[in-house]
Amino acid sequence: MIKLDRTPKPIELTAELQVALTDEFKSTGKSVWNIEFIKKGLLGFSNDKCCYCETNINEESKYLEVEHFHHKDAYKDEVLEWENLLPSCKKCNGTKNDHDTKLEPIIDPSKIEPKNHLKYWRYRIKGSDDFGKLTVSVLKLNDQDRLVKKRFEIGNAIQEKLEHLNELTDDYLSGVQTNTRRRNRIVNGTKDLLKEGLPSAIYSATSATVILTDTEFETLKGKLILLGLWDVELSKLEIDLNKTALKLEK
Repeated sequence: MIKLDRTPKPIELTAELQVALTDEFKSTGKSVWNIEFIKKGLLGFSNDKCCYCETNINEESKYLEVEHFHHKDAYKDEVLEWENLLPSCKKCNGTKNDHDTKLEPIIDPSKIEPKNHLKYWRYRIKGSDDFGKLTVSVLKLNDQDRLVKKRFEIGNAIQEKLEHLNELTDDYLSGVQTNTRRRNRIVNGTKDLLKEGLPSAIYSATSATVILTDTEFETLKGKLILLGLWDVELSKLEIDLNKTALKLEK
């Protein structure tokens, strides 16, 4: 889970339409929020990801559900309040279900910085305080088959890429391969890897955390600095990853 910067509500969602559709929901129970411009707006500020687990909602077998942070049955007047709507995958929306977020608050990633309340430990998300712990529990952010295994696969792939980049750099340093093509392969490969931890990427919190806490990354960075290959773009990418990464549990 990462912080989301909510965009203004769609211009199509006028005050008059909001009132009319809210009244329709109250009288019929119809899913008046399943409107294309609402879904498009929600996906826009989440980079097509679930606001909770960061899976790509547009992938096969996954689809967007308009999530009401304050549950629609308990807080009917908020069913079309833009600040109450979030993009969620079916699994997370179903898991959160009718949890009362006013009586027992959890993290709303469009309003609260998740990294202030969550930490990372062996591909598991843990709460660093009671607020974070309840969030993890309500959303089941450590579902073994769906999330923990996926984080492990991502982390393992990142570690293999870091090892490979270090091997390429060692060859470059030793003079085995010092041509422009090898240099560009190292630099561009490092940039591509760091981009996996940007907010726009799926599971970015996991990727950013794994990259920045792996000793292979620090080793690689040191070699690139020595070679004069650690440029402004790489520095900016590292800064951006630090904004997304979670702290490791000590």
